[in-house]
Amino acid sequence: MRFGPRRRVVTASVLLLYAVSVAVVTVVPFRTRPADARAEVPWWIVVHWVPFRVEAWSFLLNVIMFVPLGLLVPLLWPAAGSLRRIAAVSFAASAAIETLQLVWWLTLGSFRTVDVNDLIANTAGGVAGVLLLRAVVRRDRAGRAAVTTRSTP
Repeated sequence: MRFGPRRRVVTASVLLLYAVSVAVVTVVPFRTRPADARAEVPWWIVVHWVPFRVEAWSFLLNVIMFVPLGLLVPLLWPAAGSLRRIAAVSFAASAAIETLQLVWWLTLGSFRTVDVNDLIANTAGGVAGVLLLRAVVRRDRAGRAAVTTRSTP
């Protein structure tokens, strides 16, 4: 799907707004602990390694949060629209978020945790986004083909 320059600027602007929103929700530490309280807790306590030990609503929200990434990236860069590439982009973005959350915990004492379930859910959300985009584009193309192939009496 190719866009004109104006649509590309709008799509890029939406992607930037989305990225900033995700950063604010996931990385910006709203509350921090005092340094002495942080020193009493080892850093590995905030890392959750066990997959699928998470509340369903939390997992679902993480999936939903990354659906726009799977929609917007292929619109701007069609070559990045394969499932494998979107999965890689989603995983990399999620890994960057989780790494920053760990860094903020170590340096600022934020209350963020690092969770393997977030990586899984965010990657699934990106893939769901590109699958949704494909379904919409396929449906749109089928509808347009039906309209253009009708013969007029």
